[in-house]
Amino acid sequence: MKLAVSNIAWASENDLPVYVLMKKYGYSGLEIAPTRIFPEEPYRKLREAGVWKKDLKEKYGFDLPSMQSIWYGRQENLFGGSEERERLMGYTKQAVDFAAVLGCKNLVLGCPKNRNLLEGADVGTAVDFFREAGDYAASKGTAIGMEANPPVYHTNFINDTESAFRLVRKVGSDGFLLNLDVGTMIYNNEALSVLQGNIKYISHVHISEPGLQPIEPRELHKSLSGILRKEGYKGYISIEMGRMGDLSVIEEKLRYIGGIFAGA
Repeated sequence: MKLAVSNIAWASENDLPVYVLMKKYGYSGLEIAPTRIFPEEPYRKLREAGVWKKDLKEKYGFDLPSMQSIWYGRQENLFGGSEERERLMGYTKQAVDFAAVLGCKNLVLGCPKNRNLLEGADVGTAVDFFREAGDYAASKGTAIGMEANPPVYHTNFINDTESAFRLVRKVGSDGFLLNLDVGTMIYNNEALSVLQGNIKYISHVHISEPGLQPIEPRELHKSLSGILRKEGYKGYISIEMGRMGDLSVIEEKLRYIGGIFAGA
Protein backbone atom coordinates (compact mmCIF):
# COMPACT_ATOMS: atom_id res chain seq x y z
CA MET A 1 0.00 0.00 0.00
CA LYS A 2 1.05 3.56 -0.67
CA LEU A 3 2.07 5.78 2.23
CA ALA A 4 1.22 9.42 2.96
CA VAL A 5 1.32 11.87 5.84
CA SER A 6 -0.77 14.96 6.47
CA ASN A 7 1.06 18.27 6.66
CA ILE A 8 -1.03 19.41 9.62
CA ALA A 9 1.50 17.49 11.75
CA TRP A 10 4.25 20.11 11.44
CA ALA A 11 4.78 23.83 10.90
CA SER A 12 5.52 25.16 7.42
CA GLU A 13 9.10 26.03 8.35
CA ASN A 14 9.70 22.30 8.83
CA ASP A 15 8.43 21.26 5.40
CA LEU A 16 11.85 20.51 3.92
CA PRO A 17 13.18 18.44 6.85
CA VAL A 18 9.98 16.39 6.89
CA TYR A 19 10.10 15.90 3.11
CA VAL A 20 13.57 14.41 3.57
CA LEU A 21 12.18 12.02 6.20
CA MET A 22 9.28 11.08 3.94
CA LYS A 23 11.70 10.13 1.18
CA LYS A 24 13.82 8.18 3.65
CA TYR A 25 10.91 6.00 4.78
CA GLY A 26 9.20 5.52 1.41
CA TYR A 27 6.30 7.98 1.63
CA SER A 28 5.10 9.04 -1.82
CA GLY A 29 2.03 11.02 -0.76
CA LEU A 30 1.63 14.41 0.91
CA GLU A 31 -1.84 15.02 2.31
CA ILE A 32 -2.61 18.72 2.65
CA ALA A 33 -4.86 21.20 4.36
CA PRO A 34 -5.46 23.77 1.57
CA THR A 35 -5.04 26.76 3.89
CA ARG A 36 -1.68 25.36 4.96
CA ILE A 37 -0.48 25.98 1.38
CA PHE A 38 -2.55 29.07 0.52
CA PRO A 39 -3.76 30.71 3.76
CA GLU A 40 -6.27 33.04 2.08
CA GLU A 41 -9.02 31.78 -0.24
CA PRO A 42 -7.12 28.72 -1.49
CA TYR A 43 -9.83 27.59 -3.90
CA ARG A 44 -9.47 30.81 -5.89
CA LYS A 45 -5.82 30.02 -6.59
CA LEU A 46 -6.13 27.29 -9.20
CA ARG A 47 -3.26 28.53 -11.35
CA GLU A 48 -0.96 28.88 -8.35
CA ALA A 49 -2.02 25.42 -7.15
CA GLY A 50 -1.05 23.89 -10.47
CA VAL A 51 2.38 25.53 -10.31
CA TRP A 52 2.89 24.40 -6.70
CA LYS A 53 1.90 20.81 -7.54
CA LYS A 54 4.33 20.69 -10.48
CA ASP A 55 7.16 22.09 -8.37
CA LEU A 56 6.51 19.59 -5.56
CA LYS A 57 6.49 16.67 -7.99
CA GLU A 58 9.66 17.77 -9.78
CA LYS A 59 11.62 18.42 -6.59
CA TYR A 60 10.42 15.60 -4.35
CA GLY A 61 8.38 13.18 -6.44
CA PHE A 62 5.34 13.47 -4.15
CA ASP A 63 1.74 12.98 -5.20
CA LEU A 64 -1.16 14.71 -3.43
CA PRO A 65 -3.61 11.91 -2.60
CA SER A 66 -5.90 13.77 -0.22
CA MET A 67 -6.85 17.14 1.20
CA GLN A 68 -8.66 17.87 4.43
CA SER A 69 -10.37 20.72 6.29
CA ILE A 70 -12.26 21.46 3.07
CA TRP A 71 -14.91 23.57 4.86
CA TYR A 72 -12.39 25.28 7.15
CA GLY A 73 -13.69 28.67 8.27
CA ARG A 74 -17.23 28.13 6.98
CA GLN A 75 -20.13 28.80 9.35
CA GLU A 76 -22.96 27.24 7.35
CA ASN A 77 -24.72 24.11 8.55
CA LEU A 78 -25.62 21.26 6.21
CA PHE A 79 -29.00 21.00 7.96
CA GLY A 80 -29.65 24.74 8.02
CA GLY A 81 -31.74 26.54 5.44
CA SER A 82 -31.59 26.02 1.69
CA GLU A 83 -29.48 29.15 1.23
CA GLU A 84 -26.87 27.79 3.63
CA ARG A 85 -26.75 24.53 1.70
CA GLU A 86 -26.42 26.37 -1.60
CA ARG A 87 -23.43 28.28 -0.26
CA LEU A 88 -21.89 25.08 1.08
CA MET A 89 -22.48 23.31 -2.23
CA GLY A 90 -20.85 26.11 -4.16
CA TYR A 91 -17.87 26.06 -1.83
CA THR A 92 -17.65 22.27 -2.01
CA LYS A 93 -17.55 22.37 -5.80
CA GLN A 94 -14.78 24.98 -5.61
CA ALA A 95 -12.87 22.57 -3.36
CA VAL A 96 -13.39 19.79 -5.90
CA ASP A 97 -12.06 22.01 -8.70
CA PHE A 98 -9.01 22.79 -6.56
CA ALA A 99 -8.48 19.08 -5.87
CA ALA A 100 -8.77 18.27 -9.56
CA VAL A 101 -5.97 20.71 -10.40
CA LEU A 102 -3.79 19.00 -7.79
CA GLY A 103 -4.61 15.50 -9.03
CA CYS A 104 -5.99 14.86 -5.55
CA LYS A 105 -8.33 11.84 -5.41
CA ASN A 106 -9.88 12.37 -1.97
CA LEU A 107 -11.43 15.33 -0.16
CA VAL A 108 -11.89 14.56 3.53
CA LEU A 109 -15.26 15.69 4.82
CA GLY A 110 -14.88 15.84 8.57
CA CYS A 111 -16.08 19.34 9.43
CA PRO A 112 -18.17 18.13 12.40
CA LYS A 113 -19.65 21.49 13.42
CA ASN A 114 -20.94 22.14 9.90
CA ARG A 115 -22.94 18.91 9.87
CA ASN A 116 -24.56 18.93 13.28
CA LEU A 117 -28.07 17.52 12.89
CA LEU A 118 -30.50 20.22 13.97
CA GLU A 119 -33.72 19.32 15.77
CA GLY A 120 -36.43 18.37 13.29
CA ALA A 121 -34.03 18.27 10.33
CA ASP A 122 -34.48 15.71 7.57
CA VAL A 123 -31.52 13.35 7.15
CA GLY A 124 -32.60 12.93 3.53
CA THR A 125 -31.33 16.46 2.98
CA ALA A 126 -27.79 15.18 3.52
CA VAL A 127 -28.31 12.29 1.10
CA ASP A 128 -29.40 14.66 -1.66
CA PHE A 129 -26.58 17.10 -0.90
CA PHE A 130 -23.88 14.46 -0.92
CA ARG A 131 -25.23 12.79 -4.06
CA GLU A 132 -24.93 16.08 -5.96
CA ALA A 133 -21.51 16.82 -4.47
CA GLY A 134 -20.34 13.26 -5.08
CA ASP A 135 -21.48 13.19 -8.69
CA TYR A 136 -19.68 16.49 -9.29
CA ALA A 137 -16.53 15.12 -7.66
CA ALA A 138 -16.69 11.97 -9.79
CA SER A 139 -17.01 14.09 -12.93
CA LYS A 140 -13.72 15.72 -11.95
CA GLY A 141 -11.95 12.43 -11.23
CA THR A 142 -12.01 12.68 -7.45
CA ALA A 143 -14.23 11.78 -4.47
CA ILE A 144 -15.63 13.28 -1.29
CA GLY A 145 -14.45 11.09 1.59
CA MET A 146 -17.00 11.09 4.42
CA GLU A 147 -15.32 10.83 7.80
CA ALA A 148 -17.12 9.51 10.87
CA ASN A 149 -16.58 11.80 13.88
CA PRO A 150 -17.55 10.85 17.47
CA PRO A 151 -19.78 13.24 19.47
CA VAL A 152 -16.72 14.57 21.33
CA TYR A 153 -16.00 16.57 18.14
CA HIS A 154 -19.35 18.37 18.51
CA THR A 155 -21.45 16.60 15.93
CA ASN A 156 -24.39 14.22 16.23
CA PHE A 157 -24.38 13.10 12.59
CA ILE A 158 -22.33 10.08 11.39
CA ASN A 159 -20.58 9.30 14.67
CA ASP A 160 -19.26 5.83 13.80
CA THR A 161 -17.87 3.88 10.88
CA GLU A 162 -20.96 1.72 10.31
CA SER A 163 -23.15 4.85 10.07
CA ALA A 164 -20.73 6.26 7.51
CA PHE A 165 -20.89 3.10 5.41
CA ARG A 166 -24.69 3.20 5.51
CA LEU A 167 -24.69 6.80 4.30
CA VAL A 168 -22.24 6.03 1.49
CA ARG A 169 -24.41 3.15 0.30
CA LYS A 170 -27.55 5.28 0.51
CA VAL A 171 -26.02 8.15 -1.46
CA GLY A 172 -24.86 5.71 -4.12
CA SER A 173 -22.40 7.99 -5.91
CA ASP A 174 -18.98 6.96 -7.20
CA GLY A 175 -17.73 10.31 -5.92
CA PHE A 176 -18.95 9.88 -2.35
CA LEU A 177 -17.00 7.31 -0.36
CA LEU A 178 -15.64 6.72 3.14
CA ASN A 179 -12.53 8.33 4.56
CA LEU A 180 -11.71 5.68 7.15
CA ASP A 181 -10.56 7.29 10.40
CA VAL A 182 -8.80 4.86 12.72
CA GLY A 183 -8.91 7.39 15.56
CA THR A 184 -12.71 7.26 15.42
CA MET A 185 -12.62 3.46 15.54
CA ILE A 186 -10.32 3.57 18.57
CA TYR A 187 -12.44 6.15 20.39
CA ASN A 188 -15.63 4.17 19.76
CA ASN A 189 -13.96 0.81 20.46
CA GLU A 190 -15.19 -0.41 17.07
CA ALA A 191 -14.37 -3.88 15.79
CA LEU A 192 -12.45 -4.19 12.53
CA SER A 193 -15.13 -6.62 11.35
CA VAL A 194 -17.17 -3.56 10.33
CA LEU A 195 -14.74 -3.19 7.41
CA GLN A 196 -15.14 -6.68 6.00
CA GLY A 197 -16.91 -6.59 2.65
CA ASN A 198 -16.87 -2.79 2.69
CA ILE A 199 -13.33 -1.97 1.57
CA LYS A 200 -14.64 -1.04 -1.88
CA TYR A 201 -16.35 1.96 -0.28
CA ILE A 202 -13.12 3.34 1.25
CA SER A 203 -11.35 6.12 -0.64
CA HIS A 204 -8.59 6.89 1.89
CA VAL A 205 -7.35 5.73 5.30
CA HIS A 206 -6.26 7.95 8.18
CA ILE A 207 -4.06 6.31 10.79
CA SER A 208 -4.81 8.53 13.75
CA GLU A 209 -5.50 8.64 17.47
CA PRO A 210 -8.39 10.30 19.31
CA GLY A 211 -7.70 14.01 19.57
CA LEU A 212 -4.98 13.69 16.88
CA GLN A 213 -2.45 12.63 19.48
CA PRO A 214 0.81 10.98 18.36
CA ILE A 215 0.26 7.53 16.86
CA GLU A 216 0.63 4.72 19.39
CA PRO A 217 1.84 1.23 18.44
CA ARG A 218 -1.23 -1.02 18.32
CA GLU A 219 -2.01 -4.58 17.28
CA LEU A 220 -5.01 -3.03 15.53
CA HIS A 221 -2.65 -1.58 12.89
CA LYS A 222 -1.32 -5.02 11.97
CA SER A 223 -4.83 -6.46 11.81
CA LEU A 224 -6.01 -3.53 9.68
CA SER A 225 -3.12 -4.02 7.28
CA GLY A 226 -4.11 -7.65 6.88
CA ILE A 227 -7.76 -6.85 6.13
CA LEU A 228 -6.90 -4.11 3.64
CA ARG A 229 -4.41 -6.35 1.88
CA LYS A 230 -6.80 -9.31 1.77
CA GLU A 231 -9.65 -7.23 0.32
CA GLY A 232 -7.47 -5.48 -2.26
CA TYR A 233 -7.36 -1.90 -0.99
CA LYS A 234 -5.32 0.16 -3.48
CA GLY A 235 -5.44 3.60 -1.89
CA TYR A 236 -3.18 5.49 0.49
CA ILE A 237 -2.48 4.91 4.15
CA SER A 238 -2.00 8.37 5.65
CA ILE A 239 -0.69 9.43 9.05
CA GLU A 240 -2.83 12.13 10.63
CA MET A 241 -1.60 13.83 13.80
CA GLY A 242 -1.85 17.26 15.35
CA ARG A 243 1.14 19.56 15.11
CA MET A 244 4.31 18.05 16.51
CA GLY A 245 7.09 20.42 17.54
CA ASP A 246 9.59 17.59 17.79
CA LEU A 247 10.54 16.19 14.38
CA SER A 248 11.96 13.07 16.02
CA VAL A 249 8.38 12.12 16.93
CA ILE A 250 7.33 12.48 13.30
CA GLU A 251 10.28 10.37 12.18
CA GLU A 252 9.40 7.67 14.71
CA LYS A 253 5.81 7.48 13.45
CA LEU A 254 6.86 7.48 9.79
CA ARG A 255 9.16 4.55 10.50
CA TYR A 256 6.55 2.65 12.52
CA ILE A 257 3.62 2.98 10.09
CA GLY A 258 5.87 2.37 7.09
CA GLY A 259 7.07 -0.85 8.67
CA ILE A 260 3.50 -2.14 8.98
CA PHE A 261 1.83 -0.97 5.78
CA ALA A 262 4.57 -0.50 3.15
CA GLY A 263 4.42 -3.16 0.49
CA ALA A 264 1.32 -4.69 2.05
